[in-house]
Amino acid sequence: MQTSTATHIRARLLAALNHDLRAPLARIATNASSGWADLGAMEHEARRQLEWLSDLQECARFELQAPELAEAPAYLHALMRHVTHEGDRLPALAVLDARRLEQVLSRIREHAGGRLALRARSSAGQVALAFQAGQPEGPWRDVTASLADERILPGVMVAAHLVRAMGGRLQQSGDSLRFAIRVPLAEEADAIPPTPHFDWPEPFGAGHAVLLLEPHQPMQDYLSEILESAEFDVQYEPGDRDPSLILCADESVWDIWPREEAPPVLLHTLLPPARPGDFIEVMYKPAPAAVLLSALRRRLQIRL
Repeated sequence: MQTSTATHIRARLLAALNHDLRAPLARIATNASSGWADLGAMEHEARRQLEWLSDLQECARFELQAPELAEAPAYLHALMRHVTHEGDRLPALAVLDARRLEQVLSRIREHAGGRLALRARSSAGQVALAFQAGQPEGPWRDVTASLADERILPGVMVAAHLVRAMGGRLQQSGDSLRFAIRVPLAEEADAIPPTPHFDWPEPFGAGHAVLLLEPHQPMQDYLSEILESAEFDVQYEPGDRDPSLILCADESVWDIWPREEAPPVLLHTLLPPARPGDFIEVMYKPAPAAVLLSALRRRLQIRL
């Protein structure tokens, strides 16, 4: 029986390698030799194949040992930026492995090829998160995520292993996928922003002052490093020099500046504002360095 199972798995792996890896690699090679290669498209295709191989490798590892999660307070609105949800129902932070949950959501979107929706419900210090992508085509069944399955889909299988480690079950109906998990709520005081990762920008902020109103010290340090990398003059309270822009964490900014007199105000926030139209742009914490710098350059109309 074990020999038969091993032979079955080997056959499925060879079929998957031929269909999902060999054919795309052959297409990349053909495009490269044509002399009319789209380098961006080739890079995207190559990265997809590397991702496929990485997922397959993780599938094999997770069959032997369950994934280990690195749980920490995570900013939910930034994490759910590609997910459809009711913003006023989603809390600010929860304790989970943000990198692994983002990986799960990415693999589900890629497989279902449609809208990924979230329903959130908070109670008793926890939040229940229920995700679904695609329209069901029959009864739901659990994704077993075994290499012995009839069809090997490394991305879906990795997602199933990770969801199981989070205390949920990934289920499938046709190409539609869904799962639900329950995680503890968290406070921003316990959150640590990531270390900014970016290519050192041109000093386009020289000569521009930005008033930074961020009460959470680790987040203030994170934003300061990004702003100073572009040589902005960072102010932490109103001074003699009027700022070119205000970067604030909440709507209390209007207690300092009357709306009609304020310079452009960019909101970098935990939760959706009551009046988003009061701001030139709304971003959710922690905005990636490249995204924040791009917004500042665009909003201040700075040309490089």
